This record gives sequence, structure tokens and C-alpha cells, in this order.
Amino acid sequence: MLKDKVYKYYVEQNMTCAEAMLLGANDEYGLGLSPESAKLVGGFGSGIGCGNVCGALAGAVAVIGQLLIKKDAHSTEGFKETCAQLAQKFEARLGSTLCSELTPKYKKDGDRRCFDTIELACEVLDSIVNPNAGKEPVTAEQKTAVKAEGFLWDKNTPDRFNARVITVNGKISADEAKALGEAAERFGTGEVAMTTRLTVEIQGIPYENIKPLQAFLAEHGLETGGTGSKVRPVVSCKGTTCQYGNIDTFALSREIHELFYKGYHGVKLPHKFKIAVGGCPNNCVKPDLNDLGIVGQRVPKVDLDKCRGCKKCQIVETCPIHSASVVDGKVSFGDECNHCGRCVGKCPFHAVDDSTYGYRIYVGGRWGKKVARGQFLSPIFTDKDQVIAIIEKAILLFRDQGITGERFQDTVNRLGLENVERQLLGNELLERRDEIIGAEKHTVGGATC
Repeated sequence: MLKDKVYKYYVEQNMTCAEAMLLGANDEYGLGLSPESAKLVGGFGSGIGCGNVCGALAGAVAVIGQLLIKKDAHSTEGFKETCAQLAQKFEARLGSTLCSELTPKYKKDGDRRCFDTIELACEVLDSIVNPNAGKEPVTAEQKTAVKAEGFLWDKNTPDRFNARVITVNGKISADEAKALGEAAERFGTGEVAMTTRLTVEIQGIPYENIKPLQAFLAEHGLETGGTGSKVRPVVSCKGTTCQYGNIDTFALSREIHELFYKGYHGVKLPHKFKIAVGGCPNNCVKPDLNDLGIVGQRVPKVDLDKCRGCKKCQIVETCPIHSASVVDGKVSFGDECNHCGRCVGKCPFHAVDDSTYGYRIYVGGRWGKKVARGQFLSPIFTDKDQVIAIIEKAILLFRDQGITGERFQDTVNRLGLENVERQLLGNELLERRDEIIGAEKHTVGGATC
């Protein structure tokens, strides 16, 4: 391998990075150079002695010249572009082309010195000179294995993958955004895409870059994943800050993420299990089309003594779904009231100033090859801890009573909503938690992505 030959010159013969790169490549690629040729690049060591362009990169450019130039550089088609590609890939892989910036990051004490930098430079050079050298085709088993870690094969390539990077409710910090951009440039094609569930996918990761990418992301507190027959990353709307939000969607979805995406990460289910948190009945994030969805509620309370039965009732005028009406001189709400809370405080006589905040929980929704709206449980929950308990019981019920390969909607329909609600409101599932999780089942679930 190129790096082994370069190591001989750099470590064993104490040459500069540029000299070692040229002579090592001479041995690897059969460039036909004499040992004295190293003198031509010797001055590029230590960034031309002043921390400028990395000597390993300069030596690699010399290698490209020897390989490509026929008569002179100007008349050699593609030479300039190949040199530019080398420099760009070098910077993307190592983070800089400057010796002064690379040395603090990669240099080690002892004889090894800057060989970590040189080793990576060898990989970059080799990927350009002989891109298919030593590459074995990525097998179906390898594709399946890395998919479990959040790497989805790009069908247009033989060996590239899109890396699904987990976000918590779709939010990332500025530092995380910078890290994602750097990761895309260093390990992929430089492109990032958003998924419909607000995770981030770094595009075009070569198979051999998967482990280095994961290590880089880990340094910045990020991780890949979000695939398989298990609890998926939680998605939420911006109800925490939205004018219509009735609950703190960011805080709730983060808690669910920690407890069930992370806490249940090793728990295998019959199929994927998606959770969404919506701040109000506007349903921007479609909670009722998830396996389990939560919708923020604000239930209005009417003080009939203060209601004057106005002919143009402001509550009736405000209601966006026309659920409110004046009956027998008093305002009332029909069964279709979705508890959006828009009417609260709109009565000039303060008949509807009070309300109760809460949570409506939907179970058995889905969106994909089959579409089904979830069914809501009878109670409107006013305690967040009740909601957390319901979520855990739903996951346990799915694992315990779901059939491998079916979605939660199928389980709910098969068991019946009344039966499911009775179990979710009871305590038996939590009492059997260890038994349910410890059972050997769903070793291969139904999720394909």
C-alpha cells in the first residue's frame, strides 16, 4: 500500500513529508524516478519551512505531474483540474491545506511526527490515482449492516450511502450545523438533505468513510441512526414558540426522545414506531398520522352567568371550525370542538376567559403505502407524566401483542380500540415491563428503511 511505502521513507529514513510522498509513490506506482528526484521537493517540508502549504500535499501534486504531464502542464488536458481535485479532497478530508493548521491537529511526539497527516494524504492521492484499487464490492450484508446504523445505500452508485444524522425535534445548534457542513465536505459530496421527519442526511458517503464520519460526528455530539423496527426519532412542530401552540412541544419531544428513542433503542418491535408532537389542532406535523401522536389542547370553560347571548357572539365569530353556537341564549360548543383555544378571552363580557390545557393522544395512525388516521383515546390528559406513561405502555403493548411485520395501526385494529385503550389506561403493561422487554421476539422486524 502507498502509505506503507511512504512510511519507510518518512519514519525509517527520516525524510521530509514531501520527499517521502514522492519516493513512496514512485515505488507504489512505478513512476520511474531516481532517488535524487526527492531533492526537487525537499524544500516543501514543514509547509515550505513556514507553515504554508502542507508538504505531503505538495509531494502529491508532484506525483500527479509525473503521472499526467506529457510535454508540459499547459498542454496536458485535465492536469489542472486533477490538481484542483486533489487539493479540494485533501482539504475536505483533513480540514485544511496549511501545515500550520494541520500540525496542531495531527502531529504526534516521537518518530511518527506528522505521519497521521501523511497517511490521510496517501488515501486522498490513492483515491485519485487508482480510485478502484483494492476495493471490494459492497455486499448486500454490508449494506444491511450499515443501514442499521443510519446509512442508506444510494441506488445510483455502487458504494455510496446517505448518512442519516439524528436531530432532537428537528433542532440543531449553529455549531452542529457547522459540523454537519464540514462532515459533508470531508466525507461525502458536500451536500446535505432534510428528511420529512426533520433528520439530516449527509449525501454520498463512500463505504470506507462511514467509520471516520461516525467518529467525526461523535466528536461534535452527533450520531447517525433512525432506521429499523424500533422507536424512531421524535418529530415536533414549533408549538413552543408558535402563537397557536398550547403545549411546550420542544421540551416534551426532547423528553420523549431521551426516554424512548434513546432509552428503548435496543428494543426490537414488530415494525417502526413513529411519534409526533403537535402544539395545537392545526396538525402541522400530522400527529394523527403517526403510530402515536400528541396534540396540544386548550379546553374552553364557559361561565354561563356572564354569557349575554349576544346576537353577534364573538365566540361564535372566532371559532375557526364553526363549532360554537348560541343555543337558548347561551353559547355552547358542539362535539366537533377540537379544543384549539382560539376563542378563549374573546368574549367582551368575560364569559370564556378560563380554560384547561392538556394533551390529546392518537394511536394507530400511519402514512405511506397505506394511510390511516389515528384514533384518539377518550380522556384529554392534563398531566404530562400521564402522557409519558401512555407512550411507554403503547410501545410495550406493540412489542408484546403486535405480530412481527405489522404496523401499530394493524395491532390496534386487530385488538380493538376499546381493548387497547383499557390496557393503555391500566397499569398491567408497566408491571410486566421487564418480562415484555426481555422476551425473545421480533428479531427481524418489518421495517425496510
